[in-house]
Amino acid sequence: MSIRFVWWGNADRAKATNAAVAAFEKANPGITVHTEYASYDAYFQKLATQVAGGDSPDLLQLDRATLGEYRQKGVLLPLDSYVGKTLHTSGLSPLLLASGKIAGSQYAVPGGQTTQMLVYDKTLWSRAGVTPPANGWTWAQFTTMSEAVGKATGTPGSTDFGWAIDWFEVYLAQHGKHLYTSDGKLGFTADDLAAFWNLTATIRSGDGLSKPTATTKMDGSTANSALVTKQAASEINYDSNLTGYLASYNGGTLAEAPLPSDNPAVSGLAAMPPVSFAVSKRSAHADAAIKLLDFLTNDPGAGAILGTTRGMPPNLSIRASVCANASASTKAVCAYEDTVKNIVGPSFGNWPTGSAAIKRDFQQIYDDVIFGRTSVSAAAARVVGDAQQTLSQP
Repeated sequence: MSIRFVWWGNADRAKATNAAVAAFEKANPGITVHTEYASYDAYFQKLATQVAGGDSPDLLQLDRATLGEYRQKGVLLPLDSYVGKTLHTSGLSPLLLASGKIAGSQYAVPGGQTTQMLVYDKTLWSRAGVTPPANGWTWAQFTTMSEAVGKATGTPGSTDFGWAIDWFEVYLAQHGKHLYTSDGKLGFTADDLAAFWNLTATIRSGDGLSKPTATTKMDGSTANSALVTKQAASEINYDSNLTGYLASYNGGTLAEAPLPSDNPAVSGLAAMPPVSFAVSKRSAHADAAIKLLDFLTNDPGAGAILGTTRGMPPNLSIRASVCANASASTKAVCAYEDTVKNIVGPSFGNWPTGSAAIKRDFQQIYDDVIFGRTSVSAAAARVVGDAQQTLSQP
């Protein structure tokens, strides 16, 4: 029998995933797995088309912005009847596993654990004479350092981080707020967003952030990274992408640091599932898809192959083994996670249905800000208005 498995990600993730799938096929000669991957936006455009046409993949990769949406559309198979039988989850952190539970049922299994980071070019930051970033630094220090790097090297100190609602969520957490409330309403105001975007405007005006032409291409992948293309000297991302940065960055040495915060008690970092795996309700071979999911989650050999391409392995025993026997790039992820383990909080939780559209709208409106087509205050009000309308739809 044949099943289809799809995901988004960088080339290093694709190479590792295909190798793990090959190991699964060798262990299960009666199952052939056809794989597909793409960049984030292209992936979800194609997935939406496939689902609408009744051609859903058997095993698919989702994130916090899309898990609830695809579950509400009736695309996903509840996994409860498989858990403890052909799908083993006892080796996973209960808090991490809970990220795949909606309305009391398990619809997905986390593909890893990740947290937020700043990855930076040590050579460029050193040339500017700034102190390497470390736990406890503030947004004012980030501003000063980014501008200093830009002036000393001609390369902006960091990628403009205002494009991603994910980094706004960190900023909100540092200020005691949330992106969404527990009942799926908007958890921030236009003033909150304006403060965040005024921060980026200040740094951008001092040549501390990437140019709009670079920022508009950002999608979280290393392929479109302003850091990788040498249009910025640092970048905020999830550490599940660190192996991709290390594999694709040339002409410098990268290092990692926690994000700045003005609240000494709250770093804003959270233990997140970078991706989750779910099975299509329409799969003609759900048992085989479950078998593949269990293999990717719990097989020590698969864990060694996948490494940290989706963050830290979700299975705790495999995580310990991977980190103990890590290659240089994988060891960097393990080392960073160990460095920040005492300041990382619990997951922010799943986003409500409609959040994928809000995420896209957020970035599109920010493009209008950085290209001077609208003011920060007007743009922030527009994001809030659009989001409230989206969340109010049945």
